[in-house]
Amino acid sequence: MQIKSLSLHNFRNYQSATLSLNEGLNIFVGNNAQGKTNLLEAIYVLSLSKSYRTSREMELIRHGFETAIIRAQVVKMAAMDLTVQVSRSEKKRLLVNQKSTTANSFVGRLNTVLFIPDSLQMVKGSPGDRRRFLDVQICQIDPVYRGNLLKYQRVVRQRNSLLKRAWDSRSLLAQLPAWDKQLVDLGTQIILRRQAVVEALQHYSRDAHEKISDEREELNLIYQPCFESEASVAAGKQYTISQVEEALKMQLKQLRTEEVRRGYTLIGPQRDDLVFRIDDQDLKKYGSQGQQRTAVLAYILAELELMYGETGEYPVVLLDDVMSELDRTRQMLLLSILNEKAQTIVTTTDLDSFTPETKKRASVFLIEQGRISE
Repeated sequence: MQIKSLSLHNFRNYQSATLSLNEGLNIFVGNNAQGKTNLLEAIYVLSLSKSYRTSREMELIRHGFETAIIRAQVVKMAAMDLTVQVSRSEKKRLLVNQKSTTANSFVGRLNTVLFIPDSLQMVKGSPGDRRRFLDVQICQIDPVYRGNLLKYQRVVRQRNSLLKRAWDSRSLLAQLPAWDKQLVDLGTQIILRRQAVVEALQHYSRDAHEKISDEREELNLIYQPCFESEASVAAGKQYTISQVEEALKMQLKQLRTEEVRRGYTLIGPQRDDLVFRIDDQDLKKYGSQGQQRTAVLAYILAELELMYGETGEYPVVLLDDVMSELDRTRQMLLLSILNEKAQTIVTTTDLDSFTPETKKRASVFLIEQGRISE
């Protein structure tokens, strides 16, 4: 999978930009606030139909203009044209080969893996951060999962609204069983799909971690569903449909009074977590910064293999100013692996982060004030 060409029109600080991309490594160099991150954000929007930086889509439109357009020629088995149009006065439009489509049909046409400085905080960050990382990857390869996740999120919003009102009007509690059933049904499907994906990521990340750490340490990536405590969760533990359903039902019953008191849902996949362990030690609590970064790097590489295994093609890799965050050994290892497998788009403020051999095989672009030149 690769992006052949990309064009931006009134997107962020770009008035108009069109460029062709190398099928291998593409390096975009420039000072801060020139538009490097905006470029990667545009590609991400083409992949996921939304930004990773803001939920306010009007921010994507260049100041003083009505519409922003992002367009790319993408090769995934066959060539296709992807377009996103964001307007101040109309609904966002997603087009595949100039024909409008839904977000559920649009997502998955261009698969990406994004690696930004904040990604290095994944191990130390919140469970919500780790769930988002996981969901972004699954949604790109599984439209059924994406649909279930959106339905589940609506159920939780409606259920929370009911719980808040039930404190003053207890008769409303009679409506909860209907919402509970939907929460259990959809929640079970989400949990089981996450379990299967994490099992695959565990296999790939362990192999990648062994290479990065010279086989000195073993990484375990463990899925912790909402009904498991940190003490009881274990690597490789598998749950059946009936086990997940019963666990959710039991906790809903146990936590009913507390949910009404607090006014929101306390059980479900929106409370899952992902645990990183090195040699049975919790990496978040006991890992050094170097160990944490190595684990995140292994996870990113595992995402590539997961998407290849599911789709038959490697995703496009987006690296936003992460080279300065990695030591030279990790830099070279990352680029050498990516060079063999995936189209990679890197932003940097300093070309000295790259060896002469790396720069020689790459396409190098200069970004200045929203203008791109080779």
